[in-house]
Amino acid sequence: MRKPITILLWLALLVYAGVRLRNKGKPSWFQQLQGWQKVFGVLAVLLTLLIVLNPEFLALGLLGDTAFFEMLVLVLALQLHLYATRAVYGFRSVLARSLRWLGVPSPGFSYSLAVLWFTAASAISMIHKAWHRLVS
Repeated sequence: MRKPITILLWLALLVYAGVRLRNKGKPSWFQQLQGWQKVFGVLAVLLTLLIVLNPEFLALGLLGDTAFFEMLVLVLALQLHLYATRAVYGFRSVLARSLRWLGVPSPGFSYSLAVLWFTAASAISMIHKAWHRLVS
């Protein structure tokens, strides 16, 4: 009986944090949703809450533990993909700024960077293949 109470307290804390963030002046994520997106969002939150509070809830049928776990893995994979994409864009912007600082737009330096990039990619591929041959 302690688990549902703890979950409800955390849910109340999240709602309180959402209300506090809403007063900051930015529109909340729920206000950015439109039409059916709000309906599906609320339905998803309610179903998730029902599954967390009572995993043996028979009316959910296929939405039991396995489907819940798969959805959780999907969401985590999408979140990690988002972080990786942000990291790549951040690295790309830092690289572009540093190359501009070095004066890269010159054609000769751009050519040497392209050759260096191709050589490094080929070397990494060759090392990767050799490693797999060695391991297997």
